[in-house]
Amino acid sequence: MKGKNLMNLLLSILCVLISVIAYFFLRDKWKWFWVWGSGILALVYFILAFIEEREEGIEDTIVRNPIKTNRITEVILLSEEDTFLARWNLYGKTGMVIGRDIGENQVDINLDHTTYAGMIEVEHAVLNYSGNDWFVEDISIKNGVSIQKSDGKKYKLAAGKPCKLEKGDIIYIALTKLLVS
Repeated sequence: MKGKNLMNLLLSILCVLISVIAYFFLRDKWKWFWVWGSGILALVYFILAFIEEREEGIEDTIVRNPIKTNRITEVILLSEEDTFLARWNLYGKTGMVIGRDIGENQVDINLDHTTYAGMIEVEHAVLNYSGNDWFVEDISIKNGVSIQKSDGKKYKLAAGKPCKLEKGDIIYIALTKLLVS
């Protein structure tokens, strides 16, 4: 418990003691004034002790464990006008297969109903989580995978060579755009 909170708790206990002493030992018209007054003060100090403790605990947590804003949490399907069409959450996952679900297979990111679905293979690419980073790997045979990095340049991936992803990268599965966010 922090010093200020401990002081509030001690003042609360002191006020309770004053209230008890006033109740048992005072016999004049001020008896109830002291009982109720010190009782209310005891309650106020008690509440202050624990409200401040909770707020300081939250601030300590934020300082010790800052939220990483560059952590990748989802993949978003973009239209040709860069509007959001669909999104897939990456939280708690270690791998995601990107492709078309034709009933014989199961993909995590199904692009079967996109504009360029005919150019996307059944299993076109894979996202893997390793060492606190996401990587994309081209496993297609014909149309490949490209990435547009934050520098604005577009890079074609070599088959079987994973590429580290950063927040804001755009993955091109054939001509379909997936924003890494």
